[in-house]
Amino acid sequence: MQFVYKARRNNGTLVEGFIDAMNVLDCKQKLSDQGFFPISVVQTKHNPLMSLNAKLKRKKIKAEELVLFTKQFATLFKAGMGMENILGTLTKQSQNATFKETLESIKQDLQQGSTLAKAFGRHPDIFDELYVNMIASGEEAGILEEVLKQLADMIEKNYTMVKNINSAVFYPKIVIGFLVAAGCVLMMVVVPKFQEIFSQLGADLPLPTKVLIWISEFLQHYFILVVAGAIGLKMLFNRYYKTSKGKMLVDTKVLGMPIFGPLLLKVSNARFASILACLYRSGLPVTKALEITANTISNDAFKREVKLIQSDVEKGQTIADSMRGMTYFDPVLVEATNIGEKSGSLDGMLISMNEHYDLEINHSIKKMTQALEPILLAGIFGMVLVFVLAIFLPIWGMSDAMLK
Repeated sequence: MQFVYKARRNNGTLVEGFIDAMNVLDCKQKLSDQGFFPISVVQTKHNPLMSLNAKLKRKKIKAEELVLFTKQFATLFKAGMGMENILGTLTKQSQNATFKETLESIKQDLQQGSTLAKAFGRHPDIFDELYVNMIASGEEAGILEEVLKQLADMIEKNYTMVKNINSAVFYPKIVIGFLVAAGCVLMMVVVPKFQEIFSQLGADLPLPTKVLIWISEFLQHYFILVVAGAIGLKMLFNRYYKTSKGKMLVDTKVLGMPIFGPLLLKVSNARFASILACLYRSGLPVTKALEITANTISNDAFKREVKLIQSDVEKGQTIADSMRGMTYFDPVLVEATNIGEKSGSLDGMLISMNEHYDLEINHSIKKMTQALEPILLAGIFGMVLVFVLAIFLPIWGMSDAMLK
């Protein structure tokens, strides 16, 4: 449930906003944890316009904005600027109203004596658990500049990887969308015209033509129901995917898919290596680093194995030995981890593996694009062939009959 609140900070500043919580008490507790003193809390579920307006006003922070912010933060910190001056400068530079508001809030928290990690942690919708814990480790160990650089590099790599994958699947999406749209136009506009001609001539129609006409008539009469059914199935799938059982099942099946599955496994292994290396290098204990790594993995099937590794390590097992009993970890990564643990250079080995996976992922994306192109071309050719045969077979049949 969503609530609209009014609260005051320790310095008396009035703040207003929206927050998700289970009930009013939970909402007040969350506000208190953020250092606010609640004045009023009102549930917004009975006012959908207010909720929608709030969502429209609150712009999402893009990955490239977070990368740029982190890089600038590291540069200004290295230059010796004070934390409040850094945040003030970055607030002025930001073009995103939501980010401006967030940075201003962090600056006010610092003025009231909060640590940087706690101030960042009060905005989990922008700064996730990984970001906050690395900031905390950097503060405690006095290596904040290095941690910020690592964060910026890691976020940028992840953003670039996601962008490349999205670019690779953009072309197939466009082609499939075009095929669906063209198919609907043909079935609902073109085929009925030929159907009228065939019925007037009283031609004996071949099976492909009969099937095409049946599909055309079905779409003409039940198109709205088909669209509604597709939307309904999509909504049911989304609802099922939000359940823990549904997400686990779907994520497991996705990793086993041809073409996409191997690519996603490489991405998951690369993300595991990158995040664990950064957290380990920042000074966090291995078990804590594995816990945070698991929480940042989006695929539940892979996440489950990382949590099992964490459990094994807590019992005294090495990371590599635990990884050997898992399904989704690349044997090369397992052996690299084993060498890193024995030589005391785990973070270095994991970073090397991440660089290796970057090259493999780019190569796999190119291979995936090359593999999809003939499949899509075959789909286009098949659709054209079926349509041509279904339309022109009766015409050829009538032409032969007239010549005889």
